[in-house]
Amino acid sequence: MMKSFALLAFGLWAGAASAESLFAHRLTLLDGRERTFAQQAGDGAPESASRGLRRGSAHMEFWASDIQVANMGVKIGGGPIYLTLMAGLEPGRDARFNFAVGVGGHMTLARRLWVDLDVTGGAVQPVRNPLEGDGGNVLGQARLMVGFQLLPRLAVFAGPTYNAWFSWGASDFDSITRMPFSESNPEPDQRLQHWPGLQVGIQI
Repeated sequence: MMKSFALLAFGLWAGAASAESLFAHRLTLLDGRERTFAQQAGDGAPESASRGLRRGSAHMEFWASDIQVANMGVKIGGGPIYLTLMAGLEPGRDARFNFAVGVGGHMTLARRLWVDLDVTGGAVQPVRNPLEGDGGNVLGQARLMVGFQLLPRLAVFAGPTYNAWFSWGASDFDSITRMPFSESNPEPDQRLQHWPGLQVGIQI
């Protein structure tokens, strides 16, 4: 179980490191041009507060949610739009993990306060014998994160989620959340569960 989670962690770390190296040179050139222009124009005003304290083109996140106790992800993109890759692990007798990809938007509300909103899609698998069996599932999430920037590269965040889990065939789990959920059966061998959830974490 720990080996699987370590592989997921390494993959996300590698994605963050690659994104940082790809964008670092470009951001350095842009910053240099902006400073040169400001000096030529005689503009000594401080950097716009609209950028806040959040820095960099890639951000790692670690959080706990109603679905899994341990989650990590990387957000790639230093502007208002970002790509997010994530994975999570729920230990225990019926240990499971998930992986997902999504897209979202970032908005700075104040110098230290920001909001991220994204939608993701992925799947949940058992740690034992993943991707086996006659069934399958898809997990979709809409996530709202309100963050407070403690340092330029350290923030805490929390917020609600809305989740839809669709499974078919011989499902590995009866449910994947600690929250109350609503369930319907589009077909005899299909289940659709949806519910509001919560998440709390840090971003670096």
